[in-house]
Amino acid sequence: MAVRHFGKCLTCGERSADTADAEDAQVWCLQHAGLTHHSGYEMSAFQYFNATMTDPGIEPHAT
Repeated sequence: MAVRHFGKCLTCGERSADTADAEDAQVWCLQHAGLTHHSGYEMSAFQYFNATMTDPGIEPHAT
């Protein structure tokens, strides 16, 4: 599955929609900065994935 990106305002916590294009998330941050004058942002990248147990005889790790 593809990597997704989003930008988050560190002042108010608002964030962009997640997108496949990092530039789209960065543009959201710049637009938000222009509207609000907030200046701190965080860009994050993540990837969804599916996990399936392949050997049910192995005990899962305790946390």
